Amino acid sequence: MRYAIISDLHSNEADTYAVLTQITTLFPDAKVVALGDLYECLVSKKKAAKKQTIALQKAVHVSSSFEALLTFPSVIGNQEERIAKVTGNRHFQRWPATLTIENATLIHGHQFAWDEHWQPTFPSFSTPLVFFGHSHRAAYYVGNKRMPMPPNARLDVTNKQLMINVGAVVFHREWCLYDSEKHYVQFMKA
Repeated sequence: MRYAIISDLHSNEADTYAVLTQITTLFPDAKVVALGDLYECLVSKKKAAKKQTIALQKAVHVSSSFEALLTFPSVIGNQEERIAKVTGNRHFQRWPATLTIENATLIHGHQFAWDEHWQPTFPSFSTPLVFFGHSHRAAYYVGNKRMPMPPNARLDVTNKQLMINVGAVVFHREWCLYDSEKHYVQFMKA
């Protein structure tokens, strides 16, 4: 099966539309799944720490046209967690922290420990592949070594243990195609 894995949309309708259009044009059979941060929280981390309740419309930019694009499952990202915290809205809290697809775990990545250079420390996972976002940097990791990937590059994932950052839809229009039958990941850019 083919999966189009996207992350970090941050409420950007134009970039999201461009990526989804490319996916449906090039790989109409691919199942789209998202790694969180579909929305951009308008409340800063500092203000969110004050535990005040803010109206949803003031915490996140939501348009009906952007919402219409979101027809796929997603894990929860740190933006959705913050929106839920400041609004009390339970909608995002129903989103899972992880999803499992064929030989892969999907997670946002804010759950990892990140150092000041945006280098993650990965926990253990039961699947050979882990797809994540959060840092907006398309790459794969061998151990803790980051290997950047240019657009359209293919990565053979046969019998490999890899952490794969799919990049960001917002500003970069990046995403990954994962073919679980042919055992490759292709880094894409719309």
